[in-house]
Amino acid sequence: MSLLDHDREFPYCPGCGHPHVLRALDDALKQTPLPVERTALVTDIGCVGLADALFPGMHTVHTLHGRSVAVAAGLVMGDAHRDGPPLRPVVLIGDGGAGIGLLHLIHAAQINAGVTVLVHNNLLFGMTGGQHSLLTPRGLPTTTTPEGCPVPPLDLGRLLPDAGAGFFARGVAPGPELAPMIAQALRHPGFACVEILELCPTYATRVGGLSGKALRALPGKRGLSTGILTFDASRPPFPRPGPRPAERLELAGVRPNADWGKLDRRASFVLAGRAGGRVQSAALLAASAAMAAGLHAAVRTDNPVTQGKGFSVAEVTLGPEPIDYTGLSRPDLTLAVAPEGVAQLFARGLLEPAGAARRTVFDGSLQPPPDLDVAQRDYLGRFGGRRAALGALVEEIQRAGWWDRSAWHDAIGRLDPSRRPEAEAVMKLTT
Repeated sequence: MSLLDHDREFPYCPGCGHPHVLRALDDALKQTPLPVERTALVTDIGCVGLADALFPGMHTVHTLHGRSVAVAAGLVMGDAHRDGPPLRPVVLIGDGGAGIGLLHLIHAAQINAGVTVLVHNNLLFGMTGGQHSLLTPRGLPTTTTPEGCPVPPLDLGRLLPDAGAGFFARGVAPGPELAPMIAQALRHPGFACVEILELCPTYATRVGGLSGKALRALPGKRGLSTGILTFDASRPPFPRPGPRPAERLELAGVRPNADWGKLDRRASFVLAGRAGGRVQSAALLAASAAMAAGLHAAVRTDNPVTQGKGFSVAEVTLGPEPIDYTGLSRPDLTLAVAPEGVAQLFARGLLEPAGAARRTVFDGSLQPPPDLDVAQRDYLGRFGGRRAALGALVEEIQRAGWWDRSAWHDAIGRLDPSRRPEAEAVMKLTT
């Protein structure tokens, strides 16, 4: 089945090489046994990024300039512990983006990330004005080097295999060899890259004087080999198979007790305070307690670049089922223990009328907005500045009835011995 939308007109200049590459990719996808739901098209900025809409049946991610390979590697890592066949991202990047994100390419090759990268090398920056790139052949005129590019180009066919790439191929578009070459790259278990030399009719032709015939002769003239240049499938792809979630809990010393867990639905809380107030460590301890109670937990934390000044915020999602999406817009419980945290809650749109199932609690020292239903409790006065965040969490989660106090004690018992006394003191002060 074709994944390319043949009813949609290509958005490229007449004579551009991109359509030839996309047709070859479509043919290659038909030749691979990978289910379409286990593929993802990751596109870079530039003309190459216009391919997203041409493959409506695929997962697509449009990234920042030069960062598409890093995003694709992240997708593979995030998907590593799911059941079923591995996710296979296909990265579409130009020679400009490849230069801007060169270290991402090198590192993906080093770790042998399971991604397929198609470098659409039209020898210059096509979308932004015909500037030279790191892959522009020496002597080719561009808008920034009108007398011919004086800088020797990088050779990806040497650079990436030297970095550990197990598969590297080079072809010319159009060409009958492209589809089977890309298909083999898709089947390769680790990092695979196909560099495709193609024509930019707007700049490589009008400014550089390059014709289709000259492009076909370019590899031989420049001493560049074509075809499959590197093939080695002996190195296992990254990420390596690791312990399943239950096994990781056991390795961390967590032995869940379902009798402690009282939460039968998905719930979330946000804890906001100032740097140095142990906000993030309190949230992590709460997540550890939740896992001890047999629940799933996901934690997101945020603070400024400065570690000792400013806000500190933690968002935690909990529930009896695995958590695939950690976005948080309407938390069930919102806690603020410092004015810096309140400002962040406002900035993130997390302060609104609580409603029947949601609660907002401020420390008694804070001034809540007049139109907001806020409970106030003296956490700073009772626990002190470094313990207020944890004290607030323990008491409010007990009020919510999400898990038994035994789960808190279990989590505290797994803390570093130097941190236990402070947490135990909080537990003694909670009701």
